[in-house]
Amino acid sequence: MFKYFKEIIKYTGVIFFLILLVMPTMAGLNPAGQRALAVFVLVLTLWVSHVLPLSVTSLLGIALLPLLNVMSIEYTFSLFGSKAIFFILGALILASGLYQTGLGSRLAFKIISFSGKSPLKLLYGILFTAAFLSLIMPEHAVAALLFPIVLEIAVSLDLKRLESNYGKLLFLTMAWGTVIGGITTYLGGARNLLAVGLLEKHYGISIGFFEWIKYSWPLPFLLLIIFAVIIAKFAEIDIDDTSRSLEKLKSKSEARGNFSKAEKKLILILAAVVFSWLFLSNLINIAVTSLLGGVLVVAFNVVDWQKVESYVNWGVILMYGGAVVVASSLVETGVTDWMAARFFSQLELAPFLFIVLLAVFTSILTEGVSNVASVAVILPVAYSAAEAYSLNPILLTLSVALSGGLAFLLPMGTPPNAIAFSSGYYQIKDALKWGLLLKVIGWVIYILVARFYWPLIGLEIFI
Repeated sequence: MFKYFKEIIKYTGVIFFLILLVMPTMAGLNPAGQRALAVFVLVLTLWVSHVLPLSVTSLLGIALLPLLNVMSIEYTFSLFGSKAIFFILGALILASGLYQTGLGSRLAFKIISFSGKSPLKLLYGILFTAAFLSLIMPEHAVAALLFPIVLEIAVSLDLKRLESNYGKLLFLTMAWGTVIGGITTYLGGARNLLAVGLLEKHYGISIGFFEWIKYSWPLPFLLLIIFAVIIAKFAEIDIDDTSRSLEKLKSKSEARGNFSKAEKKLILILAAVVFSWLFLSNLINIAVTSLLGGVLVVAFNVVDWQKVESYVNWGVILMYGGAVVVASSLVETGVTDWMAARFFSQLELAPFLFIVLLAVFTSILTEGVSNVASVAVILPVAYSAAEAYSLNPILLTLSVALSGGLAFLLPMGTPPNAIAFSSGYYQIKDALKWGLLLKVIGWVIYILVARFYWPLIGLEIFI
């Protein structure tokens, strides 16, 4: 059935691509913007249908933009130098250190020991660990730390890539745990800080760290609990227990004996990297720290570069880089502004319904455009549209920022998804199966929080 779905999606994308190229420019949109939209539609449908490898589709998108005179070739290629791309690259090099030195298997052994022989408890351990760590550090940094440990667990269980349901669950749980946890505080994602900054810039209103948590906590808390229930009740766990993995990892750890010099050096490097992520991110961008960590593990002979080359999934780097370039073309040519303004200007709705659709629109946009860009584009438009309704700008800010974190569908939606996808254990269709359900549940929880909880604690819809 999915085969026919792929064909339908593919041809639909190609048809809309050609139509957008030849039809007159739509009102309010410039010609370059319409061509950028055409490229985005084509690339998105090819990503979803998986007709071409994801990395090849991204390269196609990069090539089409200068070919169709959307942007200059120099500027198009420069957009590949995104902070997120180099963060992922540095993180994967660091992860290879955990894998090569055996430190990852030691940590994996500890995690499995706590969960006993239960596959479900192991999934819960990964889910709640990822969510908790994302309260105190950036979500993509958490994914980078957990990835090699989860990979070690998957390998020790002899899980076959793309075949094992449990293998898929391990990496989706890791990614979505970080995404859900990252909604809760400032520290989980840059979009939260950006939203607060825009609120202060436009209205002179600031939201404190704990005040943000007071407003945000019901959404991630309830979403996490419901996701845990879904895993227990509906997920197809195709292994009986994790004792085989426990024995393998235990024997590996015992065979290695005491920590090696390479492991000790790696621990020091990781400690410095995590310290910088936590406390120095205002001075040193986390992408720079990630790259420096990657350089250090090679410079101090913690890892062998040839093995790093075989470990890193370079296709994911190309995929995410292409996604950034194509998404940036929408921002640069004004397509995202046009979409947001056109969407909201046509609405003559009850104020609460406007807020709900604002959140839904943001969470959909963030699957194809980075959540930071989504917040940067939508919030100013929302502020302007809300003046007619006299809506509370704090509520609008929270609605956009929190919903902008609900990225569960595509690996290009957020770095944790891209890092998890680089494992090769699942395809986009697997993420769509559970991610779409999780996204809809997130919308429902958001509606309940905005309608009942926020007014209860004094955050009213109207100012």
